[in-house]
Amino acid sequence: MNSPLSLNQSVAVFDALERLVDWNAEFALEFSDAAPLLAPGIFAAEIQAACLLPERALDLSWLGEAQAPPVFEYINRRQCVRVTQCLSANGHAMRIAQGAQVPARLHHALADDNAELLRSAALQISAAVLKRRHQERLRLHELALKDGLTGVANRRYFDELLAIEWQRCQQAGWPLSLIFIDIDFFKRYNDFYGHLCGDDCLKRIAATLRSILHRPRDLVARYGGEEFVCLLPETELDDAARKADELERAVRALGLANAKSDVAPVITISLGVASARTRLDCDATALITAADRLLYLAKATGRGRVCAAYLPDVGSMPEE
Repeated sequence: MNSPLSLNQSVAVFDALERLVDWNAEFALEFSDAAPLLAPGIFAAEIQAACLLPERALDLSWLGEAQAPPVFEYINRRQCVRVTQCLSANGHAMRIAQGAQVPARLHHALADDNAELLRSAALQISAAVLKRRHQERLRLHELALKDGLTGVANRRYFDELLAIEWQRCQQAGWPLSLIFIDIDFFKRYNDFYGHLCGDDCLKRIAATLRSILHRPRDLVARYGGEEFVCLLPETELDDAARKADELERAVRALGLANAKSDVAPVITISLGVASARTRLDCDATALITAADRLLYLAKATGRGRVCAAYLPDVGSMPEE
């Protein structure tokens, strides 16, 4: 039988995508079944799924409406837990749980052992239902954030993650790099080889990009049409430029024939790399604009190449 929960103040912070940012020891005690899994970046739903607790114990679905729910209570190992949630100025969700002084009882006629067995049985019966619901919710969430053709992240997910990583890296003084990618002469390719070949080309390039950018925080997304974008947190410009060169060579090495290209007899890509290395008096859109201008420069100076610069230095680049 589980011993009664003795909880002081459990505190946890989650980002706008419901990923764990920070927590204290009491939070690990409250969600003890998931304690070995706790790490920055784990989703709230993954923590909840590992525990035999009511679904509402860690339900952050209200983040989509940006309005915190009212205070509520639930029972955790025979103790009443009171939960307060709020939205911080930076878009993070803060969850604070306080245990009651007197452990909760199910019914005065039930002995403690029987009450605990009854509770465990009821939770085990509902666990399968909750897990199924959780899996379905994750599936729908993934579909909403994934490009249907290529399988990489879509523009919506990129926009959300860029805002989060920009704030995180700027606050910590870490570099953040962005690679804009355009497939050279893709319209000609599509018109000459057909849309089915065009779709296959997009899929193969997306898979190639994703195979090279595989760090946990790296992101490959389809920005639109034949454009892709790669987000590289905590990455200096030199490292990002080297990675861009690797991406260009890898796509060229696919050997996808393009008889209509003015660059090479195969599919090539142009890449613009921008990096922000210090705290700047601007927002994330400045990084997008910089990478886009560098991509334009790569295309204007021959295509099939990389142009890279730090964000403060992009102002000297030619306008599109």
